[in-house]
Amino acid sequence: MIDKVWTEIEKGILSITTIAVSLLLVLNALSRYFLNNSWGFSEELGKMGVIILTFMGLGYAAREHMHIEMSGLYDLLPPKFRYVLDLIINLGSFLVLGFCAYLGLQYVMHLYDIGQVSTILRWPLYLTMSVIPLGFFLGALRFLIEFIGGLKFNNTKHAESND
Repeated sequence: MIDKVWTEIEKGILSITTIAVSLLLVLNALSRYFLNNSWGFSEELGKMGVIILTFMGLGYAAREHMHIEMSGLYDLLPPKFRYVLDLIINLGSFLVLGFCAYLGLQYVMHLYDIGQVSTILRWPLYLTMSVIPLGFFLGALRFLIEFIGGLKFNNTKHAESND
């Protein structure tokens, strides 16, 4: 239940951010072309939007299995080896993304400590950058869930495929 609600929240955030950034940048381009007036804040908001899309999209992509796969060798392996490789990949991805979440949290805390603000809007940067550790954490969580699910699903899936 919580997973479904969180998926919908992520979809909403990603959709709204995509539409808002697109509209903002198109309207700024039109304003610059027709009125010779560029909105100084639009580039800053666009950068913030791209950061939100990138790191919130990380957790969503991991959940939906939309991340990059290189399956040439993987497809040639017997099912038992694929199972082991899946576990290694999921555990490794969990550890790497977990470490990145930790580093991202350190970065956000540093921004908070020094009081860094955005150039034009003067917004505290730690607010925008907080999506960095959040996105890494959500991605790590998804790979951990896949790893645990793989352990639980262990022999039933691969015993059947060996018959």
